[in-house]
Formats: sequence, C-alpha cells, structure tokens
Amino acid sequence: MNENMSFKELYAIVRHRFVLILLITIGVTLITGFVQFKVVSPTYQASTQVLVHESDGEENSNLSDIQRNLQYSSTFQSIMKSTALMEEVKAELHLSESASSLKGKVITSSENESEIITVAVQDHDPAKAAEIANTLVNKFEKEVDERMNVQGVHILSEAKASESPMIKPARLRNMVMAFGAAVMGGITLAFFLHFLDDSCKSARQLSERTGLPCLGSVPDVQKGRNRGIKHFGE
Repeated sequence: MNENMSFKELYAIVRHRFVLILLITIGVTLITGFVQFKVVSPTYQASTQVLVHESDGEENSNLSDIQRNLQYSSTFQSIMKSTALMEEVKAELHLSESASSLKGKVITSSENESEIITVAVQDHDPAKAAEIANTLVNKFEKEVDERMNVQGVHILSEAKASESPMIKPARLRNMVMAFGAAVMGGITLAFFLHFLDDSCKSARQLSERTGLPCLGSVPDVQKGRNRGIKHFGE
C-alpha cells in the first residue's frame, strides 16, 4: 500500500468502485430488514407492580417496618422466581414449557429504598406475557400469606397486553448498524481489490516502480475515435 497516496487518489478508488459499494450496502440493509421483520419473532414485555408492606399492626407505619420490608425485598423476589411457584403458574395456565424456561422469562426488580417490586415477563405473545405476570403475582400473594404470614402484599397495577411494548429486536437500530457496517465493508473491499491489482493506473505509479521520470502521457482516445468513425459512416 502506498503511504503517500493522496486524498484525491483515495476518492478516485471509492468513486471507481461506487457501484460495488452501493450494491453491498443495499443488499446487506435489505437482508437485515427482511430478517428483522420476517424471520426474528418480536418479544414483548408485560409488567406489573407489587407493594409489599407489612406493619406491626399500628395505624401509622414506622421506620423499622419500612427497613424490615426493604430487607425482605430480595427474599420476596427469590420466592417469585422459585421453581415451586413457577410450577403453580404452569399448572394454572396449562403451559407446555418447563418451569426453568418459564423462570427465564421473568425479571424482578426494585428501586433503591422502595418497597415496590416490579415483575416483568417477556414472551413472543403480549397476551400470554400479561397473563403469566398477573398469575405469578396472585400466586405470590397467596404463597407469602400461607408460608410467611405476610398479609401486606398489594398489587398496584395489573399487566395488560395492550400496554406491553416490543423490546426485541431493536429493528431500527439494527438496520442502521447494518447500513454503517455495509458501507465500511464495501469501502474496505474496494481498497482491497484496488491494491490486489498490480497494473499501473497513473504516471506517478509508473515512475515509482521504474525509478524513471515520466516525460509525458498519451490519452486514450480510442472510444472517441470509434464514435467519430461511426458517425462518418452514417
């Protein structure tokens, strides 16, 4: 590769292979769009929120009650994703998938210093995701009441299929990334093909290879001459 190649020569290489770069870019972008919209199944996420607040029976909650509930937050989230609870949800909804597969669809989280636990379920069917999320929190409410004698579980919001956004795939982002990668790949291929060609494409390259000065050049006028002869024959 010539380290002293000017920007004008680099631009000439890109312009010479412009059709190749354009075809690669269009082809890769179209293929990516086809895969994103026709092949990859979209994944939806349905979310519901649960407030877990257990007090000592006093009318006003004190600080110790809140701190205790915050410490229980991780325990409650583990119960939500337990195999036993997943089996109950599976039996309730008559699901064919395993409990471990169902567990992989469930995401639980809670903000810092908050007694609210967010339960999100991801599935290809938004209605199914919402149904699993609602069934899970209902089973969880009964589970902690029976086993831990905790009655302070309150469902703040139910999951709805109409409010379940598509989270995967990020179609627009993936297509933009594919477009950029195709452009860069096309340009790289153009330079690769150029430097594989050993023929001299300019007087400067000929001088560099032979070590002799270039005194002049003869333009290629064959195409123009052919057109002139054709015109004269007419």
